[in-house]
Amino acid sequence: MKHRVIITGSSKGIGKAIAERFAKEECDIYLVASNKENLENAKSELQNKYNINVHYHAADLKTKIGCENTIKAVEKEFKDFNTLIFSAGGTKSGDFLNQPIEDFEDGFALKFYSAVRLSKAFWPTLSKNKGWIVSINGAMSHSPDPFFMVGGVVNAAFLNFTKALSKRGLVDGVNVNSINPGMTSTDRLITIIQNNADRECISFADAEKNALENIGLDRFSTPEEVAELAYFLCDPKVRHLTGTEINLDGGKKPTI
Repeated sequence: MKHRVIITGSSKGIGKAIAERFAKEECDIYLVASNKENLENAKSELQNKYNINVHYHAADLKTKIGCENTIKAVEKEFKDFNTLIFSAGGTKSGDFLNQPIEDFEDGFALKFYSAVRLSKAFWPTLSKNKGWIVSINGAMSHSPDPFFMVGGVVNAAFLNFTKALSKRGLVDGVNVNSINPGMTSTDRLITIIQNNADRECISFADAEKNALENIGLDRFSTPEEVAELAYFLCDPKVRHLTGTEINLDGGKKPTI
C-alpha cells in the first residue's frame, strides 16, 4: 500500500530524512515546519528525485494558531492521509539553575502540545484509514541530566502520551509507536556539543570525543537510520507492533 504521510519538523534533519525514505516508496508527502524557505527547498529536492506529490505548510507549531492553520491546510490540501509522524521539537540544553523557565515552556509547546493538538484533529481520518502514528521522541526520556533537563522532561511526557494514545489506537484502529533516537548527526547535535564545549571550556573536538565516549560507540547515529525505522513501523506486515518504544541509541539505555 502507499502511505499518504504528514511529517512535522520535516524541512531538515531527521524529519527530512523520514520524508525522503517514504518518498523512495512513491508515497505522497505533506511537510510541516516553521521555515518556509527550507520547506520549499525540501519540496523541490524531493519532487526532482521522486515521482510523488509534495505539499508543505510553514507554521509555528509552538502556538495554538500555528497548529490550527496547519490543520486547516492539511484538511484542504491533503485529504485521506493515513500516516502522521511527529519529528518537530528541538529542546534546549543548559544548566538548570541558570536556564530560564521559558525554555521549558518552549520545549513543551513545540514537541508536546503540537503533537496533542494534531493528534486530536487528525485522529478521525487516521482511524477511518486504519493508519499510523510514529513519534520521534528521544533517549533522554530515560536519562535524567541536569544539563539537559528540558529535553528529558519533555521527552518523558511525550513518551507517556504516545503510549496512552496507542491504547486508544487499539480501540480505533490506529497503530502508534515511538522512537527514541540517541545522539544523531544533525544540526541540533552540533549545537548541543558546542554548548557542552563552552560550559566545560574545552574545544568542540574534545567535546565531541567526550560525547562519543559517553555512549561507548565509534560514531553517532544518522538521520537515515531513524528514517528507516520509522518506515518499518508503518509496514502493514508488522501491524501487531504497536504501543512500543524503540531505543535507537546504540544500547545506551540501561535495562531498568
